[in-house]
Amino acid sequence: MASGSELEGTLFFGDNLDVLRDNFDDESVDLIYLDPPFNSNADYNVLFADESGAASPSQVWAYGDTWHWGEDSERALRSLLAADSPAPAAGNLLDALVTALGTNQMSAYLTMMAIRLAELKRVLRSTGSIYLHCDPTASHYLKLLMDAVFGIRNYRNELIWHYRSGALTSTAKVYSRKHDTLLFYSKGDSRTFNIPREDAVSASMTDRWGDYLEQDGRTVLYGSIKHEAKEESRSRARIEKREGRPPRDDDVAFTVNPSRVRSVWTDIPEVRQNARYREWMGYPTQKPQKLLRRIIETSSNKGDLVLDPFCGCGTAVVAAQQLEREWAGIDITHLAIGMVEDRLGDLGVRPDVRGVPKDLASAKDLARRSRFQFETWAVTRFDGFRPNQIQVGDGGIDGEMRFAKPNGKGRRTWETGKAVAQAKSGNVGVADLRSFIASMHQADADLGIFITMEPPGRGSTIPQTAAREGFTKIGDREYPKIQIWPMSDYFNGRMPDLPIPLGREQRRMI
Repeated sequence: MASGSELEGTLFFGDNLDVLRDNFDDESVDLIYLDPPFNSNADYNVLFADESGAASPSQVWAYGDTWHWGEDSERALRSLLAADSPAPAAGNLLDALVTALGTNQMSAYLTMMAIRLAELKRVLRSTGSIYLHCDPTASHYLKLLMDAVFGIRNYRNELIWHYRSGALTSTAKVYSRKHDTLLFYSKGDSRTFNIPREDAVSASMTDRWGDYLEQDGRTVLYGSIKHEAKEESRSRARIEKREGRPPRDDDVAFTVNPSRVRSVWTDIPEVRQNARYREWMGYPTQKPQKLLRRIIETSSNKGDLVLDPFCGCGTAVVAAQQLEREWAGIDITHLAIGMVEDRLGDLGVRPDVRGVPKDLASAKDLARRSRFQFETWAVTRFDGFRPNQIQVGDGGIDGEMRFAKPNGKGRRTWETGKAVAQAKSGNVGVADLRSFIASMHQADADLGIFITMEPPGRGSTIPQTAAREGFTKIGDREYPKIQIWPMSDYFNGRMPDLPIPLGREQRRMI
């Protein structure tokens, strides 16, 4: 078990229930944000699950977003009803709900959530808060569950995050759903709460009044207004000199006092591809940084420990890092862990990642449990590589990296180059390499990394086949077009020879 100071800057790969029980002391966390699956029947298995069906139950429920009553659900309910239950009120509630609803997806979802919420309550400090992000599919049930675990008196707010994307078709006979719910609870009365304020100047205000600037700690609007509103505005404001020119007769300047944030949040747009702030990661449940920054700034202070037990692509972790909080994140997929590592790398931060292979034996064990998880982990060992988000129909490519290369049309003229990788966890032959080379050419890639668990055996023609592909010149250097990279090289500190990858912002513009 570890105290808060030993968990700072740590990403855990694994089932969050096991990670919480094995690694977190009582009252070691100041703020928890969780965005668990919503039981919406959205099929994310194409992205994350093991095609063999041999992944852990947690792997299935965490990202298939479809829950089924089975042995794990029955065991969890019994533990909540036991004499030493970590949440007896939740056990009684769930027992009644299972009787009423039956042993179906919803009851399985609530049962598996309940034992995790009990652990989250244990690790939360007495001054801490928890925000559970959900949607109308299960928010009413989760509210009852949170009341049972954290206590009715510790309920603080139901927050509504309203957004506008994704219009329904004209044939849909329902109201368009445009909001998520956040359930805000605290551990006790003496919680951290820094009063949040809306942005001082909204887009509609600047459209009407003109420019604004920060002046002596105040936000001051300047601009021209319609004649009928001028006298009223002049009565509560004074003309001030505008930087760069003297004031004009139709200029009005007045101080804007931002309003306290209410329980319905309409000022935070959802994350979309090609969104204005270029946050898009291609992750199916990504939330905007502004949302997480508001929560973290309100319910924690600098130096506090923020935990996201379903960290996904890591928005909460990134926001905590930027706001000078300590943080810890947990996720059950290497795809997510790799994405968080990548985002933190852009901030110059190298996290402590636990639960990942530390030697060849544990790498083999990961491959045995989930080939797809091994492939995702292996290709993310290279700087700038992003794993393929599908596991079938990927054309034999498990990950890729983009880099800049001169195109010969001028000293400062560049094109985008591409390196691809394929990871093999079992025995490989020269036919496997030739298949990868064909996939690499089809993908129009400049370089290829062929990852193997073991080095090619004595007498293998794999090295000669790779060498016959020759070299690719990038700038002033030549790189082998195909490099064979056994996992033993990684654990011995030897890495492939690759160009410097493009940064995140540059990659998004490709």
